[in-house]
Amino acid sequence: MVAAATGVACHDPLTVTNLNQPDVGRVLAQPADIERLISTGYQTLHKAHYNTATSITPEADATALETYATVANNGMNLRAAIPRNPVKNDRGNQTLSETLRDFSELQKLSRTSVDGINALDKLIANTGTLGSPAQNARARAFGFFILGLSLADVALVYDSAAIVTTKVGAQEVPPLSGYADVMAAALGDLDTALAIASSSDASSNPSAFSMQNWINGVTLAQSDFKKLIHSYKARYRAGVARTPTERAAVDWAAVIADANAGITADFLLTTSNKDGWPQAWLAQAYQYVGWHMMPPQYIAFADTSGGFDTWLNTPLQSRTNFLIITPDKRFPAGTTRPDQQTASGSLPTSGFPYFRNRPSGEDTPGDPWANSYYDHYRFRSLVLNNANRDGQWPIFTKAENDMLAAEGYIRKNDAASAAALIDKTRTRAGLPALSGTVLTTSDPVPGGNACVPRVPVGPNFTSSACGNIMEAMKYEKRLETLFTGFAQWYIDERGWGDLVTNSAYQFPVPYQEMDARLHPFYNLGGGGPSSTVKGTYGY
Repeated sequence: MVAAATGVACHDPLTVTNLNQPDVGRVLAQPADIERLISTGYQTLHKAHYNTATSITPEADATALETYATVANNGMNLRAAIPRNPVKNDRGNQTLSETLRDFSELQKLSRTSVDGINALDKLIANTGTLGSPAQNARARAFGFFILGLSLADVALVYDSAAIVTTKVGAQEVPPLSGYADVMAAALGDLDTALAIASSSDASSNPSAFSMQNWINGVTLAQSDFKKLIHSYKARYRAGVARTPTERAAVDWAAVIADANAGITADFLLTTSNKDGWPQAWLAQAYQYVGWHMMPPQYIAFADTSGGFDTWLNTPLQSRTNFLIITPDKRFPAGTTRPDQQTASGSLPTSGFPYFRNRPSGEDTPGDPWANSYYDHYRFRSLVLNNANRDGQWPIFTKAENDMLAAEGYIRKNDAASAAALIDKTRTRAGLPALSGTVLTTSDPVPGGNACVPRVPVGPNFTSSACGNIMEAMKYEKRLETLFTGFAQWYIDERGWGDLVTNSAYQFPVPYQEMDARLHPFYNLGGGGPSSTVKGTYGY
């Protein structure tokens, strides 16, 4: 009785567990909980970018003139404006929600990815398992994959971020590091994911390693997963560059190697509002009237009628709409607007056209230099087919993968290897092959006066001429990646030197983060720090 009484006396009945205090160990105590957290990582990444139009995507797309809108929503008209406005990160700025969202969600995802990896490693160290060595390897590889993607995507757009690793304590707040260091850490995580996916544990049971619906509508076998990692590495190696000087200094041999080991077909996920895989920005853009049209600056490289030259030779605020007449099947055929409207059809079929000449009643004039008859059209069926918006959407196209390798070959003066890759989409669109005709990186594309692309030429930039193989690669990459992936045109155009003068080539850390860290606010672009100079086309 005395012993029992003593035992009771040693327990303080007023000591209770605070269930409101975050306790990662308690939340991730069970193998199923660990696997659930890790396996939903790509969905969390997808939602960070696309769960709402209140994200950085509309800002980045408008900066790159991948879209143009007359509405003030989501910073689109602010970012598209010429002359360029700075990107502000002070309290009360116009895009405080948009600039915050991706930064906040991606940084949180890097932290939760680390929590999942560490919980799994602790489970394995205590002789636990998710079911088999292959399943353990699957979860660890995917955890590092998501950690790499979350850090890489924030490094693509923002000037700095916190580097979270498996050695960072749960209560530790890492300092802000520059984008180059953040990207280096991200590529290291992707290398770790690749090594785990190539390990004997991963290969011991390929069916157990296979990831079913960890990315909606996708079954990723071991070999497919490794290819996807390689493609992302190629994207990030090239895309982190902020300026033409940085882009030229990229390790292009590594980009070529990764791209050649990468995906062999478009990587398609299934969008679904019901299942938590939305594409809110795409759905919003395809509302069209006021929300989206294609400005002429880059798509008009397809024009062979002379209309683009007239447009270039007209003062900025006096420019007017013109027909893009081109042999490129990605545009509606015809030499009159009614003919092109008819050729646009009610929805794209057989992959073409990518653009429509919109019904005349839907014209919504904006800035004179931005007006056009054309809207992007390629994925509109995702918005119109059903209210749930179920459908396949390319998060990473084979064309992007190929153009990453092609750019590397061009920079290494291997025109033949680049031409073979560019021709895959170029000839499918009805344009003459480069192979056999473009023998050096300075040769113009074939087609004579009807060549595509035709690009503005300096020093006055009031007329166009046939582009070289680099311009052909850029043209294909623009058209094939438009409204796919993450901030595609923005990331490429800054490195190519193609953005409008004084565009911000990176975004500042949002003020909410700066406030929490007691750091000062700062602006980028608009003629201040991180502004682009007058570029390739004189825009």
